[in-house]
Amino acid sequence: MALCKDYSEGSFRPTKTMVVGLVLAAFLLALPITCLVVSGSVEAATSGELNEKLSDVQSDLEQIRANIKKAAEARKAAKGDIAAIDQSISIAEETLKAAVSTRRRAAERLADIQARLVQMAADLAEKQQLIEQTENDLTKQQGIFSDRVVQIYKTGGTIVYLEVLLKSTSLDEIVGRIDLLNQIVERDNEVVDQIERLRGRVEEQKTSLESEQSRVVAMERDQVVLTEELQAAEDQCRASLDELEAAREAKKKVLAAAERDEAAWKTQEDSLLAESERLKAALKALSVVEPVKKGSGVLARPVDGGVTSGFGYRMHPIFHVRKMHTGIDMDGDMGDPIRAASAGTVISAGWRGGYGKCVVISHSGGLATLYGHLSTILVSVGEEVKRGEIIGKVGSTGYSTGPHLHFEVRVNGEPVDPLGYL
Repeated sequence: MALCKDYSEGSFRPTKTMVVGLVLAAFLLALPITCLVVSGSVEAATSGELNEKLSDVQSDLEQIRANIKKAAEARKAAKGDIAAIDQSISIAEETLKAAVSTRRRAAERLADIQARLVQMAADLAEKQQLIEQTENDLTKQQGIFSDRVVQIYKTGGTIVYLEVLLKSTSLDEIVGRIDLLNQIVERDNEVVDQIERLRGRVEEQKTSLESEQSRVVAMERDQVVLTEELQAAEDQCRASLDELEAAREAKKKVLAAAERDEAAWKTQEDSLLAESERLKAALKALSVVEPVKKGSGVLARPVDGGVTSGFGYRMHPIFHVRKMHTGIDMDGDMGDPIRAASAGTVISAGWRGGYGKCVVISHSGGLATLYGHLSTILVSVGEEVKRGEIIGKVGSTGYSTGPHLHFEVRVNGEPVDPLGYL
């Protein structure tokens, strides 16, 4: 009988069979030995019940051990997941550290650019004053030159120069006046050149200032965008780290639950092992008649096929481990009839773990037979069967590699070689 247990829920509860078996065993062990000696018919029925309980306990043990294996695998998987998450967290922490450092450097760069813009604003104001001063100088020089041109125009340039020469009283004076006139002309030319230089200087300063200002403004804009992107990357790293931390906490809870379940299943396994031993002891105590002696023909062959795998330790065909084979495998085709090896009472008929569909019959003298891997069961619990009566059909249910009959003989609950009874 399978346990009522869903491992994913992290809880378990014993089956009704376990509870009944524990109560029955405790009751039987508490009775004096003399109270266990009863008449043949009552003894046979009680022995059958105990055999059924023992079979159920062994089936439950198989299920519990499977659950222990699942819990151990879940515990191992949770530890592996936690280790992987821890590694991811370490990487995420390094990534976050790098992102914070990069974003901080970008913020410092932005602050430097903004400070530079403030300085440029001051420089711009200073240059603007210089430009205004230069433009004032240019205006003055243009005014002087314009006045000179107007004066020459009004008086006639050639006449002025000729008059200067005619008014000279000596050759030296003439030479001196000519030099003076040349100086005036050169001065006029210098004024014109100075005006051109000032104009070019003003244009240069304006162009340079505007270009530098545009370049730094563009740098500030790019740095603002970069800083915002780096901040977003840093925030994403923090969010990822938070998710990993939450995942680790969740896995820790899974690990704790798996460890609790594994411990609980092991406790239940210990309890069932103890119960199995108590049931075996009770069966021995109830066996007041001699068990059936070994000998050919004591039990009839349940199927016509030959023996394909004997009793004892062997390499398991499915699990590939050396394991005790508690019965014999007998050849048969799918659907071949299976017959009761002897008269008795059906104490189990249904699915039984690795046996698949299974029938257990209790006979007299503490003897019981088991028929496993059936495709069809044709009897029910409590039914009396005769020797040779068809109880089911050959199949391949449970842990089976193909159609055959797994046949067991048990004396007081202990498996024995069926070949000594056939």
